[in-house]
Amino acid sequence: MIFLQPNWILAFVCAFTLFGAGKAEAKGGGRDHSLLWGALSVATSAVLIKFFDAGWFLVLLGQFGLFIGIGIFRAMRDR
Repeated sequence: MIFLQPNWILAFVCAFTLFGAGKAEAKGGGRDHSLLWGALSVATSAVLIKFFDAGWFLVLLGQFGLFIGIGIFRAMRDR
């Protein structure tokens, strides 16, 4: 099964983590971006796995880049 490969399992774990981070941010009075963050995580992983044949390390690196990108976007938006 394709979704039981380590890179896909890591992709879903990262998506679930970013979804939870979006929910946690909403508890602090911010807008709920959990679905957006989760969808961006799944899309990032899917593109890396399908088009670039990425393994678990590149998927993790892509998720880290997405996390940094979200942080930079939020910092620029909140200025």
